[in-house]
Amino acid sequence: MKKQIIIVVLLLVTLMGKAQENTFLETIRLDFQEIKNEDDIEKILAFEYDNVLETELEMIKAYQAAGTCMMANYVFSPISKLKYFNEGKKHLEKLISKSKEVENVYLRLLIQLNVPRSLNYHKNIKEDVAFLEAHMAKSPIELSYKNTMIKNLVSITKKKDLKDALLQINVEEEC
Repeated sequence: MKKQIIIVVLLLVTLMGKAQENTFLETIRLDFQEIKNEDDIEKILAFEYDNVLETELEMIKAYQAAGTCMMANYVFSPISKLKYFNEGKKHLEKLISKSKEVENVYLRLLIQLNVPRSLNYHKNIKEDVAFLEAHMAKSPIELSYKNTMIKNLVSITKKKDLKDALLQINVEEEC
């Protein structure tokens, strides 16, 4: 009887730990969507990696890289702006080259569509849209977040043909 109780307790502790681990990426996603100022970005950048699943860790780092790029909006010095942007871009590109996933490509596309052309960070736009079109539906990301991703991209896109292409991306796998 004691052995069964111990097993049940251990199982519950393990399951509770797994449930908590699975919420870290969701928390970062939510925090990223709520960015309104420098403090919001700092919250993402200061995220602690304790007890994070390896698969979530890479995506959390991608959100942090995007946040680093976004810090350029909140500093005065052009040198500091460029430093933040280049640092975040470098980390994001490294993560994408290590493992190209829907979410980190989405973040790169979001940044490319937001930054001035003079920063010369727009070369992957067509490639990223094509990647999202080919992989979004099969991605294990929740449907509601996939829709948020597309909505965010469409809302900042200036070119009609690009908006139309983004709106054509299928977020659900067809049966």
